[in-house]
Amino acid sequence: MVTGPRASSWQPRARRALLDQRQATAAWGYRRGASACVEPTVLAALALRAGAERDADLADVRRSADWLASVQRTDGSLGSSPQTSSPGWGTPYALLLWSAVGEHDAARRRATTWLLAQKGETSPRDRLGIVGHDTTLTGWPWVDHTHSWIEPTALAVLALRREGFGDHPRVREGLRVIADRAIVTGGWNCGNKEAFGRPLRAQPSVTGIALLALAPSGERADFVEQSLRYLREALPGVRAAESLGWGLLGLRAWGEWPDGAEGWLREAFDQVVNRADAAPRLALLLLAAGEHALELFHD
Repeated sequence: MVTGPRASSWQPRARRALLDQRQATAAWGYRRGASACVEPTVLAALALRAGAERDADLADVRRSADWLASVQRTDGSLGSSPQTSSPGWGTPYALLLWSAVGEHDAARRRATTWLLAQKGETSPRDRLGIVGHDTTLTGWPWVDHTHSWIEPTALAVLALRREGFGDHPRVREGLRVIADRAIVTGGWNCGNKEAFGRPLRAQPSVTGIALLALAPSGERADFVEQSLRYLREALPGVRAAESLGWGLLGLRAWGEWPDGAEGWLREAFDQVVNRADAAPRLALLLLAAGEHALELFHD
């Protein structure tokens, strides 16, 4: 293991390719020529910010933050795109970017208020052993009036903590949700951890996001160690950009950087650079390698 990523020749090429898919509004879609959407815009802008060295780079990122503010709804939330009224799962993404640039205070307050009011549906504990996690804990859902999931819960925790709400009861319970749903063999699935008493299969991207959210506590509980081991073993065979990017960020958050990581990122870059849907994938690869990436997620 080494302590962190090193500069690599693929990164300038990835930035150029990412900027090539940017729209006039400084926003990105999931595909070249598609409508601008919140998630790819935030990931791309954060990726540029993570490696920014010039004032001009930061100005570009601020333009993306401005676009997000222009599409925020009156209740403080952001959907997946300006054309989508609900659900508002784009909100924590926007908060992360606004926090990264330190601007749009009023938009951040509205988004924070909305996010704190969102709750996943709960239910009494399952006595039959069908559902493996504690269904009485409240996290965040993808869609209103549904049960909480790991990714929206982890993203909400990250965004709210960046806004100074690390000690809020909702954030503390969100962390309990993440801890409770760790799979016994290591890592996280997107929702449950087991069904009918059998552990589900962990996913690198979800595991990385969960570890990123847990990292500021610094508490290396057994389930954290098992999840880090899972990523160490899984990522050498992973070249899917989303899984590799989030997975490496999860390891970095706990002070780890595998020896072969630069080669994996370069190979993943080669696979996606010419695709029409490259933007969010390039963004996650750049984030994983970005010098300032962890600063964008942790207060």
